[in-house]
Amino acid sequence: MWSGFSRWLQAAPVVDPVERRNASFVQMLFLFLGVALPLNKLYVLVYSAGYQHLMGEHGLKVAILVDLLTDLAMAAAAWYGLLLIRRGRFHAAIIQFLSVVLVSALLAYVTFGYWAVFGDLIPIMAIALGGLMLSRRALWLIYGTVMLEFIAGMTADLLRRGAALQATQHGGTLPNAFVDLPSRAFGYLLIVLILDRATSALRESLGEANRHRSQLQEEMLMRERAQEQLMQSRKMDAVGKLASGIAHDFNNILGIILGFARERYRIAEPRIANNEDAQAMAHALGGVDTAARRGAAITRKLLNFVRQDPAHRETFDLGHSLRELMPMLRQLLPAPFVVHLELADTPLPIRFDRSQFELALLNMASNARDAMPDGGRVTLATELHGDTHARLRIEDTGTGMAPAISERIFEPFFTTKPSTQGTGLGLSVVYALIDDAGGTIEVDSAPGAGSRFDIRLPLASTGSENSTSDDVSKDACAKQPLRVLLVDDDDELRELLAHALRQGGCHVDVAASATEALRMIDGPPPHVLICDNRMPDMDGTMLLAALRPHWPQMPTILISAFLDGYDEPFEPWVVRMPKPFSPDDLLVRIRELVKQCKARRERQEVTNT
Repeated sequence: MWSGFSRWLQAAPVVDPVERRNASFVQMLFLFLGVALPLNKLYVLVYSAGYQHLMGEHGLKVAILVDLLTDLAMAAAAWYGLLLIRRGRFHAAIIQFLSVVLVSALLAYVTFGYWAVFGDLIPIMAIALGGLMLSRRALWLIYGTVMLEFIAGMTADLLRRGAALQATQHGGTLPNAFVDLPSRAFGYLLIVLILDRATSALRESLGEANRHRSQLQEEMLMRERAQEQLMQSRKMDAVGKLASGIAHDFNNILGIILGFARERYRIAEPRIANNEDAQAMAHALGGVDTAARRGAAITRKLLNFVRQDPAHRETFDLGHSLRELMPMLRQLLPAPFVVHLELADTPLPIRFDRSQFELALLNMASNARDAMPDGGRVTLATELHGDTHARLRIEDTGTGMAPAISERIFEPFFTTKPSTQGTGLGLSVVYALIDDAGGTIEVDSAPGAGSRFDIRLPLASTGSENSTSDDVSKDACAKQPLRVLLVDDDDELRELLAHALRQGGCHVDVAASATEALRMIDGPPPHVLICDNRMPDMDGTMLLAALRPHWPQMPTILISAFLDGYDEPFEPWVVRMPKPFSPDDLLVRIRELVKQCKARRERQEVTNT
């Protein structure tokens, strides 16, 4: 029975944890007072002759009425306070009860005088209850009210009996009506000071404990987030190691495909019959070339998701790249989705890593698809923004986002999707790629109104720097025959690249491993070293370090799908060329590197002289 009653007391819907703990006691106090005050008054009325005599001295009818009304008012306040607590209004319950108690005590002191209610404990209860359950301000306010009640009672005694009390009540002495005020004020002041100090210390300790608890909860939350990020990072690192190995082998195959696709240029040679079949074959090889480049973009997307792969920027037209990406977008957004292009009439050349650019667009298209579970429309629009920037607008007709979400969508690991559907890295990768390219991205979204992303990218010059067009002359090295040392452990790719470089007018020496390349140190030094960065016996950076004492300042092209720990450029004579690439791209890169190194040497000679 008691356990059920205890659960009933604890079930009061009080929000504050401290008040919830006090609510059980206060409810029991109100129950006790609500029952005890009427019963006590009934007992006194029936069995106490002294009470009857006292009431007769002050006018029986008025005195009894005031006494009964005040006790009944306090009992009613106790019951009403219990009702308020059951409704979760703890403070209101205490305040209304103390207000009724203090007003009732004031009426009693005015009616009966100070000495008639001298031993009443109601003022002490009011001070204790207010100080413990309310605030310091309430404690001192109640103390002042109690002192006014004492003064009112003493004043009533003075007006009723004159300047002195009856000598028979005080051993024959005739004390002044206010003689007890200083001692009462001082005694109650001590009680109030003790309560004030004790409750202040408790409140300060509680506040400090709450702050420590909040800090601990925040630290625990941050630690949980850090652990989640660490676990995610470890997963991505493991996937990255696996992906880099797969990408290396797969890109070797794509490089061979690109090399064979290059044979379509032979149709233009005079000795080749340029008939309809030859044109069809050239067209087919062009499709093979495009498919291989898209395969290369896919491997780069995989690597960019899991590792920080250095960017390989090139200049291309924004609108043209969107047109080429449309087949992949339509595959990602099939019916009932609609993809609509609104392209500017003028070219908008930008300088970006093309695979990273496609990665960003595919990420955003994937998010748009998830925001339109029943299908919808995705619009990609380009326009000139000022004189220096191109603008790409991506809109969807999806569910949209609340401001609290749109403000955080570019944060790493932030996602509103289930853990099985998203990592929270997609848009953070997009933001990082665009920021690294010198651009900006903004989002405008509202619930039910879809989302719009505005991307602004700086326009690039249309020069031939880093150009990878298909019409590169096959005699790229003819004006200055170059000696090239090609080191690659893939036999087919090595032979294909060597053949293409020889066709381009270069003298090519080949090595199938780093060990074989080191045996060529005593021979004539090459003008350019082309080295696969990942080989079984020694990686490209280690080989380069071994060759540097013999061939200092030798222009070097490191080729690989992924370079662990590589941050381009780690020295001015070395450039990186990610696989796969066509032989023509390699020829262009050789010429550019030789020119850059020659210009650097000339500047050094001028500086030294």
